[in-house]
Amino acid sequence: MGEAAKKIGYDLIICGREAIDGDTAQIGPQMAEHLKLPQITYVRKVEVGDGKIICERALEDGYERVEANLPALITVIADLNKPRYPSVRGIVEAYQEKEVATWTAAYIGADPECIGLDGSPTSVKRSFAPEPKGEGEILEGGTEDVCKQLVSKLKEYNVVR
Repeated sequence: MGEAAKKIGYDLIICGREAIDGDTAQIGPQMAEHLKLPQITYVRKVEVGDGKIICERALEDGYERVEANLPALITVIADLNKPRYPSVRGIVEAYQEKEVATWTAAYIGADPECIGLDGSPTSVKRSFAPEPKGEGEILEGGTEDVCKQLVSKLKEYNVVR
């Protein structure tokens, strides 16, 4: 992918968070490393201007603002964009015959030994969804009663003392 990006030129490369086949979230960062670009991962909001990009990067417990010079690469999460429905005209145009260029490794100047499954620096041994942790519990009653139940449960599970 990096060689293809070099062929067409870029100011900003936008990648998804991860592929669905291996779920390794490594393509964007590896591409940034190959192209020697600054990268910002898990982006949920973007501002671009004056040769810089400022992003909000999602964290487990919030977000952080990160700034980088352009050109750069970002990996984005679903929060970044709300897709819109295509127009009828857009749907019709999408189904019309169009010429699609095919770029070979030779065309973009890529080393065949460094691309595809055989050239990948990673190998996914197994991909699986973790087992569910169990059902949640709904606490009922008035505010004071629910608070007492919650504190009791938190003590029971050694979350608080």
